[in-house]
Amino acid sequence: PNLIPEEPKARARTIYWDEFADTMLAACGNKMFFNRIVAPRFLGQEGDEAIAAKAEAEELPPLLDYLERCVPESGFLIEDRITLADLAVASPFVNFRHLGLSPDPDRHPRLAAYLGRIHERPSFATWIQK
Repeated sequence: PNLIPEEPKARARTIYWDEFADTMLAACGNKMFFNRIVAPRFLGQEGDEAIAAKAEAEELPPLLDYLERCVPESGFLIEDRITLADLAVASPFVNFRHLGLSPDPDRHPRLAAYLGRIHERPSFATWIQK
């Protein structure tokens, strides 16, 4: 199936989630991932822990709270099927896992369950394993 819905409202919502994931979620995660993993392990440089810590403490919690309110208790973000929206939102959380960060199931139960469902899909899980 097409990952971007044809129906205009569903298509717009899919584009919204893709943009949210890129400009908000991944941008926050990149501050942590670059400074804690990429710079020290791959570039041989000291990362800026102050930038990473600020992103983790100040930027990430409101994003997780927002997603907790928005993600469905079961199913997918758009049209009750997997779309680009789900792939875009779930992807940054793979890097968060490399950082030892994941949504607390007590504080963000819907988000944690949603991500579990998406990440366990064979098409996603195979890439996570690599």
